[in-house]
Amino acid sequence: MSNEKRIRWRSVLLLVIAVVVIRGGFLVAKFDSLNDDPDAYRVIAETLSQTGVFGLPTGDTGARPTAFRPPLYPWLLAWFVGDDGQLHNLAPALLHLLLGGITVLLTWDIARRLMATPSAWLAAALVLFDPILLWQSTLIMTETIAATLVVVFWWWWVVRIMPTPTDDLNVHCETDRKTGYVNAAIAGTLLLLTILCRPTFLVWSALLIPSMWFALTHCRIRRLALIATTATIIVTGVGLWTMRNLSVIGHPVWATTHGGYTLLLANNDSFYDYLEQKPWQLPWKSEAWDPSEFFQTYSEMPRTGDEWTDDRVAYNAAKSTIQSRPQTFWYSCVVRLARLWQPFPHATSGRSTASIAAVGIYQSLIYACILAAAYRHRANLHPRNWRRWIPWWPAATLVLTLSAVHAVYWSNPRMRSPAIPILAITATTLLHRPRLP
Repeated sequence: MSNEKRIRWRSVLLLVIAVVVIRGGFLVAKFDSLNDDPDAYRVIAETLSQTGVFGLPTGDTGARPTAFRPPLYPWLLAWFVGDDGQLHNLAPALLHLLLGGITVLLTWDIARRLMATPSAWLAAALVLFDPILLWQSTLIMTETIAATLVVVFWWWWVVRIMPTPTDDLNVHCETDRKTGYVNAAIAGTLLLLTILCRPTFLVWSALLIPSMWFALTHCRIRRLALIATTATIIVTGVGLWTMRNLSVIGHPVWATTHGGYTLLLANNDSFYDYLEQKPWQLPWKSEAWDPSEFFQTYSEMPRTGDEWTDDRVAYNAAKSTIQSRPQTFWYSCVVRLARLWQPFPHATSGRSTASIAAVGIYQSLIYACILAAAYRHRANLHPRNWRRWIPWWPAATLVLTLSAVHAVYWSNPRMRSPAIPILAITATTLLHRPRLP
């Protein structure tokens, strides 16, 4: 083994140890937080394990099929349900620790390939200590796995879909001739998994697939064939989930029956009134919207017992609010976009001013590094150099996707969890100029 490889493996070992100590220690400290099931992922997983039905319990042994949540995360959790029918906290804790470790390691490797080793260490550290990812790892929610899937796909894009500045182009092309379809199929599978984790990623996939034309190094016919391979896997996977929902729910739901609620949560009279009446406050003292009035109104909405129909009711209520208050809607889009990327979390009863300020300063420093890096590399950011940034296209399109979707649907800082490794790697370009083709 060469000296370079030995150093690389030592680096990996050090990162693994750091993940176990930092992420593992935080999980131990907040272990009881895993008892909560705010999004019903645990109950769906337990129901799936006990009955074989992806659904919600209806009695001691019954289950009602559901599409209320996307299938990947509950299906994965179902494998860890014990013989007693319970998902004990140790299993998701270890799963999140593993996923967090993969995220940190691949962040390091992407930054190493696109920039330099010092930048890679800093990027990995920023992800390792990120307060949002740390906290979300202690909850039965999809932020941890979503961040991992994004990083895995970006890593695959850099390593296998296109040659990077550190690759021998001839070797890469020869390898790609032999395994191009396998690489394209794996890329499609990874994108499909992101969609089955969070439907928002369908928009990301729609932006990424056409850009493969510029990333691949084949003739036009081969490029079209590889792109078609990736797209076919995505269409097939989403189609199977849609057909399943048509069969058991009676409607061709391609995503979830939860979209109407998230749209209404972001566009209702209570939230609009809050936006119109809210006074200016310091970032670390900004109070969050109290949704109790909305929850009361939502609980009084008519229920049919059909989750798809109820979701349509929520969609229609949101559209009615938007149509009746269009100016506030456009203002709310700006607010939601700002909340998605804001560095300071809102002030709540469970957060001290010191913790809010600490998190806000940490995130603000990352944003400051990104802005400074953009200024430093401004010559390379000219539109005529767009081809040179193809390795970064998954990162750029994800930021666009999250911004576009959550400008309309409900938004808060945790929604940007999948982009945190992207922000970390981008911030470290202040230290080292990216290796561009």
